Amino acid sequence: MSKLLVLGAAKSGVASANFLAAHGHSVVLADTNPYPSIPYALDDRVVRAFGREDVALLDEVDEIVISPGVPMTIPLLGEAAARAIRVVGEIELAYRHLQGTVIAITGSNGKSTTTALIGEILSVAGRQPIVAGNIGEPLIAALDPSTSLRTGPEKPRTYVLELSSFQLEAVDTFRANVALLLNITPDHMDRYPNLDAYAAAKYRIFRNQQSNDTAIVNASETREPGSPARVWRFSASESVREGAWLDGDEMVISVGGEERRIPRASLKLQGIANVENALAAWLAARAAGVDDVDVQIAFGTFAGLPHRMVMVRELDGVRWINDSKGTNVDATLKSLEGFDAASVILILGGIAIGTNADTEGDRSGKRVDTSARGC
Repeated sequence: MSKLLVLGAAKSGVASANFLAAHGHSVVLADTNPYPSIPYALDDRVVRAFGREDVALLDEVDEIVISPGVPMTIPLLGEAAARAIRVVGEIELAYRHLQGTVIAITGSNGKSTTTALIGEILSVAGRQPIVAGNIGEPLIAALDPSTSLRTGPEKPRTYVLELSSFQLEAVDTFRANVALLLNITPDHMDRYPNLDAYAAAKYRIFRNQQSNDTAIVNASETREPGSPARVWRFSASESVREGAWLDGDEMVISVGGEERRIPRASLKLQGIANVENALAAWLAARAAGVDDVDVQIAFGTFAGLPHRMVMVRELDGVRWINDSKGTNVDATLKSLEGFDAASVILILGGIAIGTNADTEGDRSGKRVDTSARGC
């Protein structure tokens, strides 16, 4: 029986600890908070080490599982490296027990919407996908309870995973059959030394892809995925050689010399940013072998996630749109694209994290005034 240390008592950490304990491991769950708010019932076999981050936690440990919120730079992990103790994240742990197709999505903005939309498309197509990761439940908690280290991986499924840069930092053997990079804009600069380091974490989504896999990348990203996977690009502002784009009032996909079109009006989601999300989702569906008819049906039924470009109501010719999940400057700028500047009254507030939001302009000529006119 091996001994594992799980760092971080939030959702993914508790789910990982429970999974490991249920399958015969000796597990210690540690958190620097002496009184963490445990999100799930914690298995009684898990040893609690709360309010600690001392090197004694590493004694006799075979492997460490870290939660996304735990930086790889903490001294305890430096000591673990010196002792040659392997460190993995919850996504890597769960991946060892999966069988089937993995569709993984990352990006600074639009991850949750695109992930949920791909899940909707696959559901319309009868695939019964598992949607997990940074959206909803941890992947490890979504596994079949009968899955174990002794009996091997669970039955083949399609997994649609939203992955943050934090989660991607701690993958190793993880491989996405279809990997999507939606965009990269400054974010989490309190964790990363610079934008290049943040981007490098995002690009780990293409790690281990093979020639029969697909990498789907925003056309604005000039850096190549760096894997042998076929590369498809998407854009709402320009046509691409192999991929998907917006052509006037139609969304277009062209792959292998075959072109298909879906009217933009078929998409229930609001805003140009969601057109890009839809184009990326369409490419993912094509890579997974889903018929374009199922894609168009899903475009018309998927109303979006709460607080993300959601139409609240229309009254006296005024449309009220809730986009309160736009938690960084670039997300807000992206949501504003496609609207005439004179037609928008923007109500916003909050704190700029690692950006120069008070002087930030955008590519469409609009300007975000962060002196709050509302909340």
